[in-house]
Amino acid sequence: MSDVVLEARDLVVAYGGNLALDLPHLALRPGELVGVVGANGAGKSTLVNALLGWSRGTPRISGSVRLAGEEIGALPTHERVRRGLLLVPEGGPVFGRLTVAENLAAAEAAAGRRGYTEAEVFDLFPRLRERLHHAGAALSGGERQMLAIARSLRLGPRALLLDEPSIGLAPRLVSTVLRTVRRLVDAGLPVLLVEQNVRAAIEVVDRLVLLERGRILAEGPVAAMRDDPRIIEAYLGDTVA
Repeated sequence: MSDVVLEARDLVVAYGGNLALDLPHLALRPGELVGVVGANGAGKSTLVNALLGWSRGTPRISGSVRLAGEEIGALPTHERVRRGLLLVPEGGPVFGRLTVAENLAAAEAAAGRRGYTEAEVFDLFPRLRERLHHAGAALSGGERQMLAIARSLRLGPRALLLDEPSIGLAPRLVSTVLRTVRRLVDAGLPVLLVEQNVRAAIEVVDRLVLLERGRILAEGPVAAMRDDPRIIEAYLGDTVA
C-alpha cells in the first residue's frame, strides 16, 4: 500500500541451524505506533536488528525490507540510517564522555533530510535542557534514554525503531518516555516499539504483535489484543482479566 512507510516481507533470520525469526509480513504507517511484545528470546531484538541490517553475530538474513517504497534489504546499515531508518538500541546508548549538548550536536541529518532542531528536542524532553552541560556518563538511565531518542530525532527519521526503552527505568520515567513517543507518533512519525513491559506498551500502542520463538503468535488492534487470553495470562495477570 502507498501509505506504508516501513514494510518487511518473508523476513527470515537464522544463526547456524537455528531459526531466530520467521516473519511473513509487517507494515508500519504514518502516525502509527506498533508494539512488538514477547518473552526473552522471542525474537524481538532480532526483528529490529534485521530491519536495520545489523547484528552482533553473523546471521543469514533473507526477505524484503522496504522504506518509503524503496527496497533497502541489500543495503548496509549506515545506508539504511542515511535513508531515514533509525534504531535506538536497548539501554539508550550515548557518548559517555560528551555532554548532552555535544551528543546532540554530533547528530546531524543526512543531506536532504530535516532533523529535529534542538528547540524541538527540548520541547519533548525538557530535562535534557536542564542537563545540557552534563556528560552522558553522568546521566540517569531515564535521561540517557531521552538523549538517545533525541539523538535519533536529530537525524531526521522516516521511521523509528525502539528496542526495550523501559529497561532499567522507574515506572514514572517509563510512562514519561512512552507518552513522549506517543506525541511523536501523533505528529506523524511511525514507530515500531519492541517492549517487554506489556502493561506499559499496551497503554500507548495502536497495534500489538505477539512474538513467540521468532514467529507471530497473534497480532491486531490493541483494543482487541488486550483481551486476548494469551496476553492476559502471560503478561497482564488476573487484574486485567
